[in-house]
Amino acid sequence: MATSAARAAKRARIAAPPPPTPTPTQLRRGDGGYVPGNIVEIELSNFMTYHRLACRPGPRLNLVLGPNGSGKSSLVCAIALALAADPSVLGRASSVGAFVKRGEESGHVKISLRGNTPEHIIRITRKIDTKNKSEWQLDGTTVPRKEVVDLIKKFNIQVNNLTQFLPQDRVVEFAKLTPIQLLEETEKAVGFPDLPVQHRQLIDRSKQLKNLEVAVKQKEQTLNNLKALNAELKKMLNVDLMRKRLQWLKYEMKKKEWIEAHEQEKTMKKKMEETAKIWEDSKRPIEELKKEKMSHTSNTKRTSNQLAENMKKRQDVNIQDKAHASYLEGHVPNYIWKSFITQDASDRDLLVRQFKKYDIPVLNYMGDKGIRTEPFNITMEMQQVGIYSRLDQVFEAPPAVKDVLISQAKLDHSYVGTDETQNRADDVPKLGMSDFWTPNNHYRWSRSRYGGHLSALVDDVNPSRYFMGNLDVGDIERLRSQKDKHMENIEGMVEELKILLKKQGQLEDEAAKFHRKKEEMLCEKAKQDGIKRRVVSKRIMLESIYKEEDMESSKIKLVDQVAKLNDQQFQVVLQRKDLLIRAVVLKRTCTQENMASIELDTKIWEMEKNVQKFERDAVEAASGYANCKRKTQVHEQQLYIAKQHAESIAKITKELEKEFHKMPATIEELDCAIQDTESEANSMFFLNQNVLLEYQNRKHEIESISEKLEHDKEECQRCHSDIETTKGKWLPTLRTLVSKINNTFSRNFQEMAVAGEVSLDEHGLDFEQYGILIKVKFRQTGQLKVLSAHHQSGGERSVSTILYLVSLQDLTNCPFRVVDEINQVELHEFSYTGTQCYAEMITRMDPINERKMFQQLVRAASQPNTPQCFLLTPKLLPDLEYSDACNILNIMTGPWTEKPAKAWSTGDCWRTVMNVH
Repeated sequence: MATSAARAAKRARIAAPPPPTPTPTQLRRGDGGYVPGNIVEIELSNFMTYHRLACRPGPRLNLVLGPNGSGKSSLVCAIALALAADPSVLGRASSVGAFVKRGEESGHVKISLRGNTPEHIIRITRKIDTKNKSEWQLDGTTVPRKEVVDLIKKFNIQVNNLTQFLPQDRVVEFAKLTPIQLLEETEKAVGFPDLPVQHRQLIDRSKQLKNLEVAVKQKEQTLNNLKALNAELKKMLNVDLMRKRLQWLKYEMKKKEWIEAHEQEKTMKKKMEETAKIWEDSKRPIEELKKEKMSHTSNTKRTSNQLAENMKKRQDVNIQDKAHASYLEGHVPNYIWKSFITQDASDRDLLVRQFKKYDIPVLNYMGDKGIRTEPFNITMEMQQVGIYSRLDQVFEAPPAVKDVLISQAKLDHSYVGTDETQNRADDVPKLGMSDFWTPNNHYRWSRSRYGGHLSALVDDVNPSRYFMGNLDVGDIERLRSQKDKHMENIEGMVEELKILLKKQGQLEDEAAKFHRKKEEMLCEKAKQDGIKRRVVSKRIMLESIYKEEDMESSKIKLVDQVAKLNDQQFQVVLQRKDLLIRAVVLKRTCTQENMASIELDTKIWEMEKNVQKFERDAVEAASGYANCKRKTQVHEQQLYIAKQHAESIAKITKELEKEFHKMPATIEELDCAIQDTESEANSMFFLNQNVLLEYQNRKHEIESISEKLEHDKEECQRCHSDIETTKGKWLPTLRTLVSKINNTFSRNFQEMAVAGEVSLDEHGLDFEQYGILIKVKFRQTGQLKVLSAHHQSGGERSVSTILYLVSLQDLTNCPFRVVDEINQVELHEFSYTGTQCYAEMITRMDPINERKMFQQLVRAASQPNTPQCFLLTPKLLPDLEYSDACNILNIMTGPWTEKPAKAWSTGDCWRTVMNVH
């Protein structure tokens, strides 16, 4: 009798997770937790050790407990036989009559399965007798076995699949499964009906593909041999065709030469047109640049004229000689040339305020003191060394301006000489002249304070910048011609000039600032002196005014005169300021125009060089085109003659063209082939008169084999395409499936402090060799090894087997799984009379591993997608952890079990049943 003892056991429990909301991939359970195909009730009568049995297993994990020999495996056999399994699947007997209880004539097994709805219960009954006859009933109606088989197929119940149904007597068979067989069983167990079908299709098609490839290779070899034999004969029979081919080959050679010449002519013509176009296009920018240069030249002349006129309006210093202008400009500091000169301190203060933002210095001239200059006399000694003038004598200027220049720059101590002066520069200091100018150099002699030695400082004479207005048109044209001669070096010189001018300007500005500070200090002193002088002057004026009779009228008259003079002087200053600003603008404009003109000259020169190169290229291209055209005409005439000769020998037809393609492609090779063929044909016809007949027979055989070969190749391609298509569906799904199994398998092993993995053993297109490898490691050291009797003990294989089955829990789309005493079986191998066989013995799985394995089973059974599971074992370890998903079925047999079983089935406790108080 079997009873449920789960509610009576006072043990620790594993809290089952709350049921999640079902997804499309999850099993939809009814109120009792059953899913379609679950076993809801088992009823036995006169079956093996049972006289009668009725039990209701739970929807998740069912632990069937009972001592050895109590009938646990009989329960497994009953489930298998009721679900149309062959007796050989159980490994106990080959006929159903052996499962009838001893001493009885017949018995039956009834299995109740949950249908598609919770209310629908399907009852399958199988009646058996000792004569090995079976009667099938479905819901009480007698039906053929096929109808029962079709029904259980709908629920994906596979009793013959060891991954779903593992009875005790077939545990050894699971361990003997090869990786290939394990893959087949796993494909069937996961509930994807297409996987095993596709795998079988791939195996069949790959075998077919191999056979086709072998057949194609054999036919190709045979065909090549036949073609080789006929090819030798065909050469001997085609001497006349070869001669015809020779003439057309000569024509083709001439045609090829003509085509090459024609293509070369077109290439040269295109090149000639391109070079001519480039040449013409390169001329246009030069003309535009020349017009632009003329515009810049005109602007430069106009600006130069305006600048000269501006200088005339504002120039106080006039120099007739250009060389003297350079001497004077180089001798006088730059800040003086930019200065305004006043003769009254108040005027100076006014200009300082007005020109402060322009950074223009203002010098005040004290006219009442006068400037004492050295008298200038040319002596005979001075004439002998080339001295002919002094710097204060070479220019004209208003007295105030001239006095300021002489006093500030000491012009009366600097002399002017000729080239002779430069040659006798060492003699000049002996005449008492320490500063003098020559056409090329400026000499300044000084005597050491300590040793009294003379030393000279020699500078180059720079051309004048401020007195360019005195240059005539001839000078400008001469300078322009010199500029044209040095055009190649002008760019570098201009850049250097810009840098030097910039540095010079900076230095001049710094010098001007220093001089301005000095001037301010002098002005301050002069201002005080001026105040004193004005006080004296005003006192004298006041005394004279007192002497006059009409003092008031004289005062008014003087005030008016002073006001007019101040207005006139202020207007003059403003005009000079405007002229100076205008001169700066004109100077900048003139410089920009000159620079633009220089850049345009450089561009024009470079472009003219390019135009000359383009012109040479165009002439060369035109000459090359003319030569190519003449060659093309010659080749065209030769082609016409060769074609006429070839057509006179043979007209081209499609058949003749095919034969021509099989012959040598060069004239030399074809001549040699004609000679060899003539020699071989003469010797062969002499030895064998049936050569032509053999040639025709082989020709027909070649055509027949070619057709079959083409058909086989097409079939091979179709087969290969079918394999790739099916493989594209099967292999990714299988890889994903194995990956999921491996993840669960590895995680379960890690939780048991060991290591394991599941992998797919792939073999390319040899699908028959694909398999699943289970690799495990039960020790810290060492590597993962394939699960086998050579590497692992029986207990280790038992753990690996049950954990592999647990790994299939979430993936298997089947209603239930049965595992019989896997935790109690250890396998050993031994040889017997020269053959290998397997024996089984009862042993204990390691308690630690058995406890961990049981926890894995409980956790797996607690998952929402887990199918119904039956685990048969003779005992359980104490203090195991359970969850609500566990259901314990205790099998107790003997003469004293009937009464307690009836009482216990009513819900009474054990003490009440046994009258224990």
